[in-house]
Amino acid sequence: MNQADAILVKILALNDFHGYLNRAENAEVYLNDPDNPTTPVKVQVGGAAYMASLIKKFKAENPYSVVVSAGDLIGASPAISSFTQDEATINIMGQMGMEVSVVGNHEFDRGKIELLRLQNGGCAPGKEIGIDTCVKDGAFKGAQFPYLAANVIDQETQKLLFPATFTKKFGDVTVGFVGVTLRDTPKATRGASGLTFLDEAEVINAHALNLKKQGVEAVVVLLHQGGGTTAKTLNDKSCPGLVGQIVPIVQGLKNVDAVVSGHTHREYVCTDPKTGILLTQANYYGNVVTDMNLKIVPGKGVISKKADNHPVLTENNKKLPRGYTALTKDREIDREVQRYDELSKKKRAMIQGYIAEPLPMITISATNSRNNNTEHLIGNVIADAYLASAPASVKADIAILNPGGVRGGLAHAGPVTYDQLFGVAPFGNSLFYVDLTGEQLIRLLEQQWEEPNCKNKPLVINQVNMCGRLLQLSSTLTYAWDVSRGPGKPSGKGDLVLVDSVRIGPHQEPLDLKKKYRIVTDPFLAEEGGDYFTVFKEGTGLQDMGVIDIEAIVAYFNRFPKTSPMSTPKKRVTCHTCPAV
Repeated sequence: MNQADAILVKILALNDFHGYLNRAENAEVYLNDPDNPTTPVKVQVGGAAYMASLIKKFKAENPYSVVVSAGDLIGASPAISSFTQDEATINIMGQMGMEVSVVGNHEFDRGKIELLRLQNGGCAPGKEIGIDTCVKDGAFKGAQFPYLAANVIDQETQKLLFPATFTKKFGDVTVGFVGVTLRDTPKATRGASGLTFLDEAEVINAHALNLKKQGVEAVVVLLHQGGGTTAKTLNDKSCPGLVGQIVPIVQGLKNVDAVVSGHTHREYVCTDPKTGILLTQANYYGNVVTDMNLKIVPGKGVISKKADNHPVLTENNKKLPRGYTALTKDREIDREVQRYDELSKKKRAMIQGYIAEPLPMITISATNSRNNNTEHLIGNVIADAYLASAPASVKADIAILNPGGVRGGLAHAGPVTYDQLFGVAPFGNSLFYVDLTGEQLIRLLEQQWEEPNCKNKPLVINQVNMCGRLLQLSSTLTYAWDVSRGPGKPSGKGDLVLVDSVRIGPHQEPLDLKKKYRIVTDPFLAEEGGDYFTVFKEGTGLQDMGVIDIEAIVAYFNRFPKTSPMSTPKKRVTCHTCPAV
């Protein structure tokens, strides 16, 4: 056959949906305006019913289409999904045509047994049927699509937990998918215990070669790992400044045509100059869908490939740049979303407290991605809530959470509902305390800007390197740091903290390097040293407090009635020579 016989295959991809069946509050992306190229246009995006319409539109363009996911369809989900043990999201993904997904790190949040139930079906043990589980006709059939996990070994059986590959035939050509999740998953969730995660590139190459030997013409990797660029608008194919753990993985691949990535909650369409591999990621929370098109010659392989990231534009967008059109909701999916919405509506709508001013989650300029290297007011409040939840007998000094523990903000002053709080912190983790010395605390703070926490998410503001992950602190820890000393130093070499500025406790006492301080945090940091905050694992006296994070946050907000709303918390961190955020 010659090129005239080539078959065009359309791959529609999403990642990091995290159960956002309803549009996330303030979900927006920036589009390039062809009539005014110097001024990006901010548009409203997201919502499962709108995403279903966009997917349906693309599938109508080509009968040779497949819908795929790069992982984290569930986990850290808002109440509409998590209250059903995420069965709502699994059902709706199947209904909108999802055909295959890799397992993301958050799919493991409730452990392998629960994840296998979501794949295979059955009601969740200990949950009320029709309310908390099996909420659709009193049953749950499991995912209508297979999960893949080519690099995840069950230590009990020494076998793969899920299949490694998935193939689909389109006319005379076959496309093979390899599903791999990040090797660092055990550092990102407690639910990965009892599992072994193998090297991503080695596993991909082994299965890609095997698929090619079987006659598969195209190999696409679904990889729950990613990077980031410095692009200011959606679909910037110049792929400026791509960095992250995804880069060396892609550069080490063979027999692979394209990689659909996730995990870092970024958006990009790139072509690796070394391998020619097409690399994509579609933002998060269902805000964007990737439309990838592979032209394949039977028996020969891929002869051309391209991709575009498309915003999931809501009907609330009144004015859009030329070339863009708002979507209407898919009626069937919207009906299902509303049904799940009603199940938990009463509980979610209960007012838990009042705030005097908005408590936003700060995003990177011209994006809707969380700025990881800044202080979020809502992060301060969560940390204060964690500290307040510790019994007096614990004698806790400080509370700390990682920026990934802030999943949203409170955009408006006034009443705050359970639903809003759950959207801010939807994890359901127990809170722990652990003791660190003053010296260890300084070392922990330096890890915020050392090389491991600067790799995945580049950030340059006014030509200043602002990469890193800033821990969110209770009011009992304040300090200053100097960005001019240079983020991105090797592990153990950071020296950005101005040690003499560190103050501890309600009376702001100077730090004692030899003294032990008791820190309240979540298991992700306390037990796993997650997000490369490995100093936590050097601590002593680790103890589960028996308090759930959302319960601590709710109890804290209950302190602030309408007559005495929560005032804006004071900043805890001062940056010398930092540009304005």
